[in-house]
Amino acid sequence: MGTAFVVPGVIAARGSGGRGAALWQRVLALEFRRAALWLPVGLALGIWLYFALPEEPPRWTLWLPALPAALIVMPVVRRAMLGRVVVLAAFSLSLGFALALGAAMRAQGPKLQAPVTGTVEGRVIAVDRAGSGAPRVLLERASLFGYRASRVPRRARIALLGTELEEVPRPGDWVHVYATLFPPSAPVEPGAFDFARRAYFKGLGATGFARSPAMAVPVAEIAGARAAPEPGLIDRLRLSFARWRNRLSDGIRAALPGASGAFAAAIITGDRSGIREEDAEALRISSLAHLLAISGLHMGMLTGLVFTVLRAGMALLPMALRWPVKKIAAAAALAVGLGYLALSGGTVATQRAFVMVAVALVAVMLDRPAITLRALALAAVIVLARDPAALFDAGFQMSFAATTALVAAYETLRRRRLARRLAEGAEGADRGEAKPQGGGPVFRLFRSLGGGLWTGLFALVLTSVVAGAATAPFSGVHFNRVAPWGLLANLAAVPVMGAWIAPMAVLAGLAAPFGLAAPVLGLMGLGIDWVLMVAHWVAALPGADAGVPAAPDWLLGAVALGGVWAAVWRGPWRAFGLALAVFALMVARADVPPRPALILAEGGRLLGVLGPEGRALSRGLGQGFAAETWLRRDGERVAQEIAAARPGFAEGGAGDALSASLGDGWEAVFLRGRRATAARLAEACRQATLVVAPTVEARPEGDCAFIGARSLSHGAVAVWVEEGDLRIETSAPTGRRRWHGGWRGG
Repeated sequence: MGTAFVVPGVIAARGSGGRGAALWQRVLALEFRRAALWLPVGLALGIWLYFALPEEPPRWTLWLPALPAALIVMPVVRRAMLGRVVVLAAFSLSLGFALALGAAMRAQGPKLQAPVTGTVEGRVIAVDRAGSGAPRVLLERASLFGYRASRVPRRARIALLGTELEEVPRPGDWVHVYATLFPPSAPVEPGAFDFARRAYFKGLGATGFARSPAMAVPVAEIAGARAAPEPGLIDRLRLSFARWRNRLSDGIRAALPGASGAFAAAIITGDRSGIREEDAEALRISSLAHLLAISGLHMGMLTGLVFTVLRAGMALLPMALRWPVKKIAAAAALAVGLGYLALSGGTVATQRAFVMVAVALVAVMLDRPAITLRALALAAVIVLARDPAALFDAGFQMSFAATTALVAAYETLRRRRLARRLAEGAEGADRGEAKPQGGGPVFRLFRSLGGGLWTGLFALVLTSVVAGAATAPFSGVHFNRVAPWGLLANLAAVPVMGAWIAPMAVLAGLAAPFGLAAPVLGLMGLGIDWVLMVAHWVAALPGADAGVPAAPDWLLGAVALGGVWAAVWRGPWRAFGLALAVFALMVARADVPPRPALILAEGGRLLGVLGPEGRALSRGLGQGFAAETWLRRDGERVAQEIAAARPGFAEGGAGDALSASLGDGWEAVFLRGRRATAARLAEACRQATLVVAPTVEARPEGDCAFIGARSLSHGAVAVWVEEGDLRIETSAPTGRRRWHGGWRGG
């Protein structure tokens, strides 16, 4: 008779060939049992398909999932394994498409169509900081003086220039402020992040700034509040948690002043408004910014401590003999985790962490083991069903990439360890040997302590390496930066975060009702100071802030597919997933898409041309976000002022024109303001010349390429020189989609 033995990732057979074939069938059956883990992948592909369409699909496509759902119950499908897989794949794909369309229909609302300046009124629901460091408020139930309510966006976000964070009204306050508002902007260059689309799904219809403070006023004096309906129960709960979070953040920063208090508030309540920009940048460069996200570490520490303390405490009472104390402790920990989710603002990382913790705790209550990859898949399904547009957020992608890689890595290690023990046990039993147990109790104690130390160190290094490798492609694509010293920073900071800062945060919460939180926060601050010191030290190392140019559009899709393939399957074919991801990275590195020779911001207010020293900018101030994005996507980490001082532009004789060489014999001429007369345009319009006139509508006569007001009025424009000709692309919307300005579909 043949014998079956376990090898890591493979079940092999010795002996009769028929039994080997049967075992192979069992292997395939076991793999197909994990096919449910592909459900979030199908949802993601369906969501991507919806957003990739050039035109808005009809409403009847909401019912697409009904057809594969009806086929699932058919006997012919249920009997065939392949048929079930195909139908379930079609169902998940169509369900993702329908979820995205449904979310777009629910999010539809007024959107500002043109810039406007006036008095804005509304209720503050969130306070944070803009990229410039200025505090900003998110207003809901907004009203704009002189505009009908049907034309005013439901939400507006306003940066308060010249206002200190302590002077900003708190969540729940009704305010009015004199501000300048703009429609959500199109991408600052073709292929860059589409803020207008993300703002649409967040209900954000206008952004802007105010140079005067936002004044808190009684609700009775707000005209828009009187016209709006009263908020429902969910809105009242949300505002209550926002006020509680704000008061808690203020209390933490008062008890622990400075950068440490801002860091503590960020990891306890999710309020990052107090983080200084220099600290945030150091954390990003050193690859420690993930410590600010309320994720698995924070949620696991809190719920784990509540579960352990309650279970141990109830075990000392007589009722432990009659009551299921383990299940009661799990239920209490689950309730605490839910409250912490609401308190922290419910980011994607926090949602994922809560779902995984909830699955584990429910498994305890049902006396079943928690399956971590299934919990992660469930978390992805819940997050995507709640907000399909989150699929394109860097936070969603990096959070799930890191967690999937870690779960798969540790699952592989557990299987290999189990396989080795089974093999060793089987061989020892065949020889009639017993495992030696040498040494006395002291020796075994020291061996246990030493083994635990090495195991913890190995786990720390493995976690840092795996999570860093999994998130590096996403960080490179979204932020155009890599962290070569990230492993060093994580090895120095993460142990302090897990062994000191997180437990102190939990203890501070337990001590707060007794008025003893301040000394605990002081102890917590010692660990935070260490983390910030590590972040600044690593950020100052040579090459710490390495930039990478914009990658091909297909790169992240290929890497994600390869990573999921390697994580889900258990057989040797999982290696094909890793091979796909590595191959995609190698191809992308060897074939970097060329950057535009010229980029023009919307309205032509900023120009950027590739010069001999890199991209040269036409201005050293203004349009800072566009300038930073262009330079970042070039793979550069330089300030706008430095780029503006580079050679690349030449002034015209009258000071009313700029010119620049685009390569391959092409020259660009920029005519500005009122001096862009017909005569000047005709003079400049010659062969191998690109004429840019942001204030001119009609194309001039002559043999030139032309970019005028019409092309620049709705988005940025990029120009490439390819084989002696120009390729011109715009970031302005080209299809009829719901988040595009002026869409009037149903």
